[in-house]
Amino acid sequence: MKRKLWLLALVGAILLSVNPVLADGDFYVVAVGGGVGTKITSVPYTISSPGFYYLGGNLTYSGTGSAISVDADNVTLDLMGFSLTGAGKSISNCGINPNVNNPPRNNLEVRNGTVSGFGSGIVGAGANIRVSRIRAFNNGWGVWVAGSNPLIEGCICSNNDYGILVGSGRISGCVANNNTNMGIAMNGTGAVIGCVANNNGTGFALNPPQPMPIMVDQNSANGNGANYGIGDNDKISWGVNAGRPTL
Repeated sequence: MKRKLWLLALVGAILLSVNPVLADGDFYVVAVGGGVGTKITSVPYTISSPGFYYLGGNLTYSGTGSAISVDADNVTLDLMGFSLTGAGKSISNCGINPNVNNPPRNNLEVRNGTVSGFGSGIVGAGANIRVSRIRAFNNGWGVWVAGSNPLIEGCICSNNDYGILVGSGRISGCVANNNTNMGIAMNGTGAVIGCVANNNGTGFALNPPQPMPIMVDQNSANGNGANYGIGDNDKISWGVNAGRPTL
């Protein structure tokens, strides 16, 4: 009996130390106890080892260079619903940058928070970069990933000069509104699925290289200077529910 009571007490203590919370808006995060990951409490900050990192609160950065530099492969950075804020998009700086050294870093995930007021919000040129549930606004470039195999999902990019730009990969479930130039752009093979682009210079800018196609489906574009900017329409694979434009 004593053993059972001891086990119940232990389970209760664990549950109390790991509680689901809403850090900000709709971002669901988990408050973890000590020993799990590395908390970032000030910037500039350089991540130099693989692992899990997270913001401990809202952070601001007014310098040049990068607020958070990633100089290691295999890194997950969780903003925990908090914001990383720069001093304005006219400054030549970056919010989160895995390109501080050559070659660029690979296997990075950035998720759950807001990046605003930078020359570039999130920029990456390495392979296998995932950007998930990020709100990027009032930046020069919102999310710009030029490396191979990126996945950009569930992001909102608004009031930037450029919203979301990738070389190749997949962009899904994203919203790009009120960006001065392009809302969502892809210059390589991949897929743009279930996205919305409104009131941008160009809603969707798609320029697939020969002979690789881009799959486009379930998107919506309204009120843009041009809803679609197509480099080669023959290389666009329009889905059944693509809302294919008249070109």
